[in-house]
Amino acid sequence: MKIGTPAVPALIQALRDRSENVRAAAAEVLVRIGAPAVPALIQALGDSGWAVRRAAAEALGKLGDPQAVPPLIQALGDDWYDVRCASAEALGAIGDPQAIPALIQALGDRSENVRCAAAEALVKIGTPAVPALIKALGDSDWDVRRAAAEALGKLGDPRAVPALIKALGDSDSAVRAVSAEALMKIGTPAVPALIQALGDRSENVRRAAAEALVKIGTPAVPALIKALGDSGSDVRCEAAWALGKLGDPQAVPALIQALGDRGSAVRRAAAEALGKLGDPRAVPALIQALGDRSENVRAAAAEALGAIGDPQAVPPLIQALGDDEFWVRRAAAEALVRIGAPAVPALIQALGDYRDDVRRAAQQAIQQIQTKQSQTKRP
Repeated sequence: MKIGTPAVPALIQALRDRSENVRAAAAEVLVRIGAPAVPALIQALGDSGWAVRRAAAEALGKLGDPQAVPPLIQALGDDWYDVRCASAEALGAIGDPQAIPALIQALGDRSENVRCAAAEALVKIGTPAVPALIKALGDSDWDVRRAAAEALGKLGDPRAVPALIKALGDSDSAVRAVSAEALMKIGTPAVPALIQALGDRSENVRRAAAEALVKIGTPAVPALIKALGDSGSDVRCEAAWALGKLGDPQAVPALIQALGDRGSAVRRAAAEALGKLGDPRAVPALIQALGDRSENVRAAAAEALGAIGDPQAVPPLIQALGDDEFWVRRAAAEALVRIGAPAVPALIQALGDYRDDVRRAAQQAIQQIQTKQSQTKRP
């Protein structure tokens, strides 16, 4: 390194050494030499050894010299994916907009590593890459469309909103899911399209849209409440899930109403959401849901009542200890344990019940409550 420019040819030669440590050291020294090493490193991009070409690309990326951009763009077509990957990363580090078209093309590379590197490079280039990425959402290759949507999400540029909303109707479910995830960073303008995506035929897309709405937060609540009345059961189910995650009390009346939905999955999601919200207004409706025809709904209602912790739920939960389904009995017992001391008198009374399941569950619940109390009292 102290010798400087005269050492460059020898260091380039050292990039061919059979020892990886030697090659790495040579590349590091070339980086420290700086600008004088650039021409030799550009020449090394055409070396017969792929490891040399990769090391040269990595070094050029660290040096950040714009004169390396054209040869690095050419290296995106290298036979070795490691070289293509290093070249994409180097172009991102340099950040020259002239690399955008080639990086967009690299989004369709046969190697996933290269596709990821190209997408990250476009994100690093930033705002100048947005128009090309928007255009790439219409590419014939689904890998390109998916990577473009992901990059636009990371950039968070509002100009991408219309194109990403359109991409929610893409023929490929992965593109639709990534577009939903990208839109969550945009915020309120994307809410109507994301609500519509809650009814997508792909479960991954539906969940991505729901999670996006959760991250958008309070501005999405009115639309989610309205979605509880949608004709699609998937939309209603995902809307209930999202409202539970958001925890906004204005959703309570609509979720209580959803406990009477014709779809058992929606009723279950509504019960789970009400448990997360923890609002006592839901207790009477959840008690009624303990008699639902679906065991999944009954179990969810029991869990929700335990989460809310209202003592008025104790008698119906005691009754639920004798449910035909094991999952419901277990949920009821766990709910009574969560309610704690206020449930003990009724549990003691249940020890005399004629049903074995009720007596056994009551005894176990009492023991667990006593254990919790003793642990709480410990200094």
